[in-house]
Amino acid sequence: MLVPFSVVIVGAGVLGAALADRLARSGHPVTLVEQYSPGHVRSGSGDESRLIRSAHGDDRFHAELSRRALVLWRELDPALVAPTGVAWFARRDDGWEAASERTLTDLGIPCERVDATGLYPSVCTDDLRFTLLEPEAGVLRARDAVRALTRRAVQAGTELRAARARPDGERVVLDDGEVLEADRVVWACGAWLPALFGELLPLRITQQDVFYFGADSRWVAPGIPAWVDYDGAAYGLGDLDGRGVKVAPDIDGPPFEPESAERVPRPEHERLARDYLAHRFPGLAGAPIIGTRVCQYELTPDSRFIVAPHPEHGDRVWLVGGGSGHAFKHGPALAERLERWLLGSESPETRYGLGPRSADVVLRTAGKTPQ
Repeated sequence: MLVPFSVVIVGAGVLGAALADRLARSGHPVTLVEQYSPGHVRSGSGDESRLIRSAHGDDRFHAELSRRALVLWRELDPALVAPTGVAWFARRDDGWEAASERTLTDLGIPCERVDATGLYPSVCTDDLRFTLLEPEAGVLRARDAVRALTRRAVQAGTELRAARARPDGERVVLDDGEVLEADRVVWACGAWLPALFGELLPLRITQQDVFYFGADSRWVAPGIPAWVDYDGAAYGLGDLDGRGVKVAPDIDGPPFEPESAERVPRPEHERLARDYLAHRFPGLAGAPIIGTRVCQYELTPDSRFIVAPHPEHGDRVWLVGGGSGHAFKHGPALAERLERWLLGSESPETRYGLGPRSADVVLRTAGKTPQ
């Protein structure tokens, strides 16, 4: 029998909102604290769209976790997921895509090698060995998803508080001096975590720019698949909801301060996006930029999440972060597991702990210099 415990969650991005939703619907008293608003523009969860796919190389654990998350997103609201599919542009025979193909096949998750020229109005495949399509993957309307999670959490009893917060041992102190206490406190405040917990967390905050290009109606999603070029360090999607064709260079950007930095795209990132677009989709060469978004990543050395108890407070205080580049792919499913970890009915994943980590990009689209 479940024994309810009270929880304060700081941060209403996708990880915090998903956890609040899960816990409240399980009968736990939840207070969700957010300094701005759920899915606000400065947050890592603030852009309009995210790719939702199961391919994770040879990593079965996260392939299954993301598959479960896709089910949960559709249960929340089917309209949140645009059924575009995701195409992987493979530059090597034995790279990330081939490993993903083996893993997905073993797990019974649909994927197939296809002719990319049949997927897009204009595409160059001269540098590709093959294209792998995940037909059941898609694009999540990200900001809408965070807000939908928050609404459902509030409907289930979550108290949503608009306030800035800081830690005081096992307590949460709000900017007006009010102190919140609970059986569990979860800090899930994204790029603001390093300012609150310092060197305890191995996180880098980087500027990541996204560009939207004008295109004709042939490029409207979900009529064409979203795409990932792992070795090319880029990803994107068609024109979803009139925003334009999205192109995102996935190299690690420069250090970024989420609170005070100007949200202005960097010229070198724009050049990367334009050059990639002209190469991969020649019909869009010279297309005008009709929108931009300056986001940030909060990166662990190996790109895996941080989901761990604070070393000084046992299981009373938890730190949750490091989700940039993959939090939406796993958020609701991770919340299911985190509920069990908070209850103590299951041991947390050691790979998400606070100990030393080796450099890797296992969950990212790329995060490296394009080949």
